[in-house]
Amino acid sequence: MSDDRAADVRHLDGTTAEGSAEAANVLEAGGLVVHPTSTVYGIGGAATAALDAEIARLKGRSPDTPFIRLAPSVDALRAECPHLEWDDRARRLAAGFWPGSLTLVLPDGTARGLAVRVDAHRVVAALLARWGRLLSSTSLNPHGAPPCRTPESVLAVLGGLPSTEVPIAFLDAGPLPAAPPSTVVTLLERPARVLREGAVSLEAVRECIEEVDVG
Repeated sequence: MSDDRAADVRHLDGTTAEGSAEAANVLEAGGLVVHPTSTVYGIGGAATAALDAEIARLKGRSPDTPFIRLAPSVDALRAECPHLEWDDRARRLAAGFWPGSLTLVLPDGTARGLAVRVDAHRVVAALLARWGRLLSSTSLNPHGAPPCRTPESVLAVLGGLPSTEVPIAFLDAGPLPAAPPSTVVTLLERPARVLREGAVSLEAVRECIEEVDVG
């Protein structure tokens, strides 16, 4: 994008039902939506290899880096991803911390699994409920740059991205409070392992599923 490319982004009010509806239409049409989460602003689209590759290109990151799947609910996640393995640990963690800032890496038949979360931010929750599908998402900030927590920082990043033919909408939820990142727990092995401790403490995870390694 050129410096004025942010002016071409559809700027939507994330606090209204109309904004959520318009953003869902952008996603349905194959576009991307910049959206809030409970930690930072992210960018996402339908869970396709082509859109994941385009987001990676825009951010200047490796196309092999996996994205998270944000879901409107556990039921929606299990319906759209029937190949995911849900053991007792996954069920307890989801029941205890979702919606919230806990990311689970679940077995999906691949070596690296799939990172999934039901996020607590009301704006992205409303978007996902309206759209009814999973959002393949990552943080908006380019690789190595600080995360975006304000509309001004979002627009600055959008103005500096490479050009793209994919339509982009910005679902503006205003400034996001400073918050720790989501805690990431992988269930690809036993015991479970905390890959990143964040908003959900290690102690809280251990109280829920007991056997947990770190690192």
